[in-house]
Amino acid sequence: MNHEDNDSIAASRRPRGPKGLGEHAARAIEQSLGPSQGGGALEEESFLKDWLSEQGRLISEADWVSLKLISNSSAEHEVRYRESDHRAVKKTLPGTFGNTPRRDSGAWVVRPATPSEYLHRMALQNEVFGDEIILEAGIIGQGPSMIIGQQPDGLSLVISQPWLNAADEERPYPSEEQLAPYLKERGFEQLFASFYGWINDDQSLVVLDAKPDNFILTAKGILPIDLLITEITPP
Repeated sequence: MNHEDNDSIAASRRPRGPKGLGEHAARAIEQSLGPSQGGGALEEESFLKDWLSEQGRLISEADWVSLKLISNSSAEHEVRYRESDHRAVKKTLPGTFGNTPRRDSGAWVVRPATPSEYLHRMALQNEVFGDEIILEAGIIGQGPSMIIGQQPDGLSLVISQPWLNAADEERPYPSEEQLAPYLKERGFEQLFASFYGWINDDQSLVVLDAKPDNFILTAKGILPIDLLITEITPP
């Protein structure tokens, strides 16, 4: 897979380590707007636009499209590939920040995330599943949003994680029979009446959307791609 590399999101400019700029951004939101998910999605988005600009981390759409397109059909991200460091680079849809689990009337459901919830979700995937997701940059959309109900000039967050090669390209995903032991070994039990949900032993974490096509079966074993993770707030 080839692409024209771009200095704005080249590997040499990425923050090092699995937490990197994303953890820094989440702390900045909480310190400026208050703890526990900052001040709401629109206020957080406005803050992040200014913060990323101050950090020199706003890039143009031209920078983004220089990378090889892999998928633009996801409900959360457009996905591209960066050959120089073999990473999947993902951009949230303008003005949206993926999804997060939420408890509603005793059941766990999926709802749109605020920027801070999205960043905490990525940090939890690093911590719990040993991923190496980092926040790389932001892109401010130009003109009206293509998404109904979204404001123009919405912010997209650009993250990256190691590209995962399947051990068998014809069968890249684990089966449900393979996936269950993987999650149980990490202290999770199935959460019934939920969207592919699991809860950990001490009832502190919930994972939703843990279906086979959100994992890759690699030569080193099962590894996650995108999971919806949140910490459970005590009542």
